[in-house]
Amino acid sequence: MGIAISATGLLLLLLFAWMLALSLRQKRVERERKQREITYRRALERDRKQEEEQRVRKAENGDLTMILYLAKEAERTNLRKALYWYHKAALQENVTGMYGIVRISERMRDDMVLREQAKFWKKAIAASDGDMSAKFQVAEALYYGRGIEQNFDKGFALMEQAALQQYAPAMLFLGDWMIANANPSPSPVASTEWFRKVALLRNNEGRMKLGLNYLNGIGVEEDFAHGCYWLERAAEKGYVPAMYKAGEIWLEHGVSGRSIAYIWLFLAGQMGHEEARVLREQVALNLSVDTVVGLQALAKPMLKRILANKVSKHALIKAFNKLYKREIDIDKYDPMPAVTKDADAESKSNGQVEKEMTSEVLSQEETLDGVPFQAIDDSSNQQPQVSVTSAATLDFSQSPMDRSRS
Repeated sequence: MGIAISATGLLLLLLFAWMLALSLRQKRVERERKQREITYRRALERDRKQEEEQRVRKAENGDLTMILYLAKEAERTNLRKALYWYHKAALQENVTGMYGIVRISERMRDDMVLREQAKFWKKAIAASDGDMSAKFQVAEALYYGRGIEQNFDKGFALMEQAALQQYAPAMLFLGDWMIANANPSPSPVASTEWFRKVALLRNNEGRMKLGLNYLNGIGVEEDFAHGCYWLERAAEKGYVPAMYKAGEIWLEHGVSGRSIAYIWLFLAGQMGHEEARVLREQVALNLSVDTVVGLQALAKPMLKRILANKVSKHALIKAFNKLYKREIDIDKYDPMPAVTKDADAESKSNGQVEKEMTSEVLSQEETLDGVPFQAIDDSSNQQPQVSVTSAATLDFSQSPMDRSRS
């Protein structure tokens, strides 16, 4: 009996010891499992962090795929971070990056700086689609630092692309830039060439600026007659700033010069140029009353034809040549003489108009004596009112650039 009890007790003790050992083993196994999980998670976290650092490193080095990946990931949780990456993509001329900036700007409407940047990138998107006006505005923004960090080199490259595609505002801009004080590498010769190219496209501002370069000897040998030719080519087509400039440059050329100046200033003043009106009155102080009356009578048929857009090529230049015995050689300065049959026919037609106009002007001159002067009444003119603005001279003083020479 005692032996049985002892055996039972020993068995229970062994069972307890076995269960204790089993429990300890299970705890050790569980602890080891948890430790392995912790180690695994740490390894995953370390690998993930290393992978993230590698992605960031690639993105910072310009990997466009990584840049867009990080931008898209960040857009869900951190708009500022997403904006940073989209901006890097946009600077690589990536349209997705540009759209990303615009999209985020719509979600952050209170950020005024971002709104200005978005305006720039909207234009950049349009420029990438071939919009020449947008390309010009983007290039201009890069010059001035509007909505983007200032970058003369990139701005010049874009502006040149637009100019080479014969976009007149870009050609005019480059013509001004080549003689701007802010240009580290000015080229007066290039300035004149750009103005010549745009003048050949029948752009009146280009004609005027080419004429001013000839008058001031910028990029070419100074040539008064050649400069006057281009100024008056623009002026006879109704370009008011050219009329005003023509009036200015003729003032210092004797009595005939003052008469020509008065006519151009009169025409410009009648078409809304206030400075021309003021200068015209100053010129009139040095002329007799009869002369002023006569000059206004001469200008009347010119004004009517200009407003009616009926002034043919060289008509006013030839009229002034005959009236004042000037020596502006049209055949010498005309870069596009008529060479085809169609052009010859057109030239004959233009010649007839020129003849009619010159005869009309000469008849006015012959009938001046004894005829009372009646000022031209704009309200009686049957032609529509012409709205004219002054020449769009590039104002480099509104940015770190200096104003280019006019």
